[in-house]
Amino acid sequence: MYILDTGPIFKFFATDCVPQLVKALGGNPVHIPAAVEFEIYDTPKRRSQFIRAAETWPRFPGRFKRIISDAPTEDLQQCCRDVLGVEFDDMYSLTKDRGENMAILHGVLLARSGERVVIVCDEENGTALIKKQARLLMIQHQRGLHVPGGAIAHATTLTLLQWAIERGGFKNRAEFIKKYHAMASLDEALPKDIKATGLTKSPPWPGESHSDDPQ
Repeated sequence: MYILDTGPIFKFFATDCVPQLVKALGGNPVHIPAAVEFEIYDTPKRRSQFIRAAETWPRFPGRFKRIISDAPTEDLQQCCRDVLGVEFDDMYSLTKDRGENMAILHGVLLARSGERVVIVCDEENGTALIKKQARLLMIQHQRGLHVPGGAIAHATTLTLLQWAIERGGFKNRAEFIKKYHAMASLDEALPKDIKATGLTKSPPWPGESHSDDPQ
């Protein structure tokens, strides 16, 4: 299952790349915590470049999205202590990084219960924490802890774009380049230089040879 932080949601929904996101995930649902859905609607009130995402999200078909409740169960509260080292109520009372934190906590808790989870996050601190928890879960499994079979993997917006390309989400490289520049202009999460991503070289691009240079 795929759990997304707010940043990747904004990248695809603010640039009308919802079909590409669906392609990237192979038609599997987008899972987001309630805190991330709150940010989808709240952040555009202060950052107008994301207004399109807030407009588009409600029209995203229900079969492709799942909202994970942030109700503070005992397991979720303990997971917060384990992962973040703070009490759940204290963490949740602060809006800063709340969506990111909840995406990670839900991912860890679901992985502990046997789910194979991909957490999609672009932020440096969140990425480091996800990778740390992935390693810890493997160690805990070796010690006989938690439900076998669960796993945590990390992905980014660039990962999703790579998957979308591989699954035919963009009709040609020119369309991809246009959409990428739109995403990169939203904030500082993506490299401004598209060549730095290596994605323009990703085959196959319909009607083009691999030697063509990006515009």
